[in-house]
Amino acid sequence: MSTPQPPPPNAAAQAAAAADYARTLHNVALATAIACPLIALLPPRKLDLFTLTLGGTSVYSINYLVRESTHRSILQHLSGRGTHVGVHSVPRIDETSSAVPDVVRQHTQEALRTVKAENGPSVTAEVQAARDSKDWVVERDKDVQEALDVGKGFGDMIMDQIYEVVNWGKKRDDDDD
Repeated sequence: MSTPQPPPPNAAAQAAAAADYARTLHNVALATAIACPLIALLPPRKLDLFTLTLGGTSVYSINYLVRESTHRSILQHLSGRGTHVGVHSVPRIDETSSAVPDVVRQHTQEALRTVKAENGPSVTAEVQAARDSKDWVVERDKDVQEALDVGKGFGDMIMDQIYEVVNWGKKRDDDDD
């Protein structure tokens, strides 16, 4: 006398249960993506295990939502890996591709040459020339010693260099101070 086995669930009930499970996971991920950062911002604001757990949960739920909608995780989006063929996929065209006509490539190269000729030497060429110079250490030491003899401190020299970088190589006039 065998015990009666329960009847196997039908396919429609299984599909409905799977849909309910997917909808529940989506809603939970959406709620945690919003609630966890808000909870982490409540006082007392401190960086401890609880805050890190809330941040990790937020990242995990956001990754779930992204993966659910695009079929690629955030890491795959950032690294550019993963194959996803869909409505939003765009084929990549590199510079040597046959999809780019030779005329367009030649026109682009001529425009770059024209711009380089009009602007003179580029910043990278100046940096390369300065790097190739063998006596740059001696020149720098001489400039530092001259500034120290005048009475400038290292902070003043650093501020002058920052001013020079921000203002595209223009020297600071001491009369403006």
